[in-house]
Amino acid sequence: MSASVYPKALKKGDTIGIFSPSSYVLEEEIQKSKAFIEKKGFNVFIHPQTYERHNQSAGTHLQKALALQGLWQRNDIHAIWAAGGGNRALHLIDMINFKKMKEKPKLLIGFSDVTALLNAVYAHTSITTLHGPVFKNLHKQDKTKELFELLEGKTATIPFKKKNILKPGKANGHLIGGNLSVFQYLPQTLTEKFWKDGILFLEDCNEELSRLDRMFLHLRRLSVLKEIKGLLIGQFTDVPETGTPFGFTLSDIIMEHTEGLDIPIIMDMPFGHGNELYPLPIGSKVSLDTSKASIKVKATVK
Repeated sequence: MSASVYPKALKKGDTIGIFSPSSYVLEEEIQKSKAFIEKKGFNVFIHPQTYERHNQSAGTHLQKALALQGLWQRNDIHAIWAAGGGNRALHLIDMINFKKMKEKPKLLIGFSDVTALLNAVYAHTSITTLHGPVFKNLHKQDKTKELFELLEGKTATIPFKKKNILKPGKANGHLIGGNLSVFQYLPQTLTEKFWKDGILFLEDCNEELSRLDRMFLHLRRLSVLKEIKGLLIGQFTDVPETGTPFGFTLSDIIMEHTEGLDIPIIMDMPFGHGNELYPLPIGSKVSLDTSKASIKVKATVK
């Protein structure tokens, strides 16, 4: 990967464009978040595609891809925020002209299913993206201080508890990752080894431990786990168990699939589908030291 490209920071009066890359969203939720962010001093443009419906999806793949690229090319749109998550953002990767995007760096924000686009933009353009709340949830997000610090070009601090250190150590690298069930497909989908020498962060929800075990095994067999410098595990929430008790914990699974790897690993970090979603900029260069209680990150430059 070439050197990371940090988009310009947002300033009061800048306009944020909204589109829906995954499942459909409710207009009521979008309007509440629009009012919330306008109180912060930013303008909001809601692309007409945002409210489209095609079965569970927010319109067709073509509608979504055109909305994203249209917003990206507009000079009056300074950042792009995914309206929601859900399903099917992965389909857009083959329809995007990343070469044109690279000519005009902008910040893309979202998480969950949007993991596919966040990593794809970074892998193809080296532009940093922001793993943070989807727009529809913004008005009800508990903590947004760190989020807006990153948007405005400041450095944010992501805390962790020393009791959650699975393997101690130090590492330097670029952040990559997001939702595990989506990310597992990306090493064989995206260009180059965008994960190599990076610090991988992962979270998920509504997945049984047996399925999580297979996902981590898949990443190990692809050599992804062998080629990263550190591993950050966020919240794995609402984990069901519908059959015979699996018996292995998430920590057991991670220890097994990272056996023999000399990398720092931290569990239960404050990001995911739970109550906390600290923002993590994909592509941002960070230093990880488990002897400290936090990681400093940046997503934009002033």
